[in-house]
Amino acid sequence: MRNGFLKFIKHYSLFGIVFTVAKATVYFIPLLLADQLSKSDFGILEYALAGLGMIVNTIINLGVPGAFPYFVLKEKNNDIKPAFKFHALILLLPFAINQILYLAFDLDIVFYLAFNISYIIANQMFYSTQLKSQEKSAPAVIIDSGIYIVLLISYLLAKIELITLNINVINIFVLLYSFIYVFYGILNYFKQRSQAFFKDYKKILKFSIHLLISTFLIFLITTSGRILVELFFDFETVGVYAFYFRLSAIVVIIHQVINIAFFKKIYTLNPFVLDKYYFLFFAFIFCLSVLIFFISPYIMPRFSEYFAETYTENRMVYFLLSAQMVMWIASALNSNIIDRENLASKNNVKFVVLVIGSMISLYVFQNVLTLSTLTFIHMTVIFIACLIQYHSLFRIKIIFKKSTVTLIAIYILTTSYFLFKTFL
Repeated sequence: MRNGFLKFIKHYSLFGIVFTVAKATVYFIPLLLADQLSKSDFGILEYALAGLGMIVNTIINLGVPGAFPYFVLKEKNNDIKPAFKFHALILLLPFAINQILYLAFDLDIVFYLAFNISYIIANQMFYSTQLKSQEKSAPAVIIDSGIYIVLLISYLLAKIELITLNINVINIFVLLYSFIYVFYGILNYFKQRSQAFFKDYKKILKFSIHLLISTFLIFLITTSGRILVELFFDFETVGVYAFYFRLSAIVVIIHQVINIAFFKKIYTLNPFVLDKYYFLFFAFIFCLSVLIFFISPYIMPRFSEYFAETYTENRMVYFLLSAQMVMWIASALNSNIIDRENLASKNNVKFVVLVIGSMISLYVFQNVLTLSTLTFIHMTVIFIACLIQYHSLFRIKIIFKKSTVTLIAIYILTTSYFLFKTFL
């Protein structure tokens, strides 16, 4: 028993160290790059990295990452595992098309960078989901953080003045990193290729195509903030939005610790038990977010010139994004249960209506739209998406009562504060 306890401590100590270093990189590097790059270049990077690149990734990944835990953890079908290797070759197709469009047809660097990043993120999600499903948490964290580690290297080289950092240089670093996945995917496939791959891969796609649509829609809803800001404003404003989004997202790290370390348990645990933990988690995250929001003005100006220059004008944007993190986390946790219960396709029509409705609202109010108003509307859309998820689970007798009530209370408190500060 003592040996088992020591093994447990050793495993999670290693995970803790790896996670801390990796997630610190993910969190701090974009904030540091805000001071290193021009405001326009920073906005372009964020648009490509966490906006368009993130959404395109859901399309080219075909929902396959979400199929792995379904077949292996829920269906206990380990024989299908080798067929997932074929997916790495499928991901090569859009990557190759992107290179042709850029070299032969002079594709804009914004889209070229975004599509290369989407290829990288697709691979990161593909491999890290498999690792998490096998409880290999530390490698999964490193894979998830890969693109940010590359950005860290570019930042350090710029700090020691070996390179001058701009969006074109970052584009080269991203391209070089993408080739690692190109070579690994090809070699990994040819090590164990088989005719059975195609039959099993078709089976995977038959299931994952439902995940593709629902995953695309939920990613469109939750991560489209930067795209919307660019659509109604400009890349410099994208940079401002992205900076405060990153600053608010420090609480998401707590969610990621739990999701990575206990992914298998969350995927298989009784929903009634999950509800008891979730509602406390949501309340804790909201309180922590608000606390950080009020403390930040006394700390951040010492470390970030970008914060000092933009905080006063964008204080409400920062607050709304801090509250939005709770909605984002709730949506991510709900998606695990939705996928587990094979309900992904049930919400698609409702999500499409929600997306269309939100775009009509933004279009109607575009002449009076401010960054804080756009942020509030986007937070509201994510909140409604969470309620749609809870309703679909409720229909099959999976009831997250406490979690739903907590989320509604948080939304009401946030809305009240926003309206009070904006109109009174």
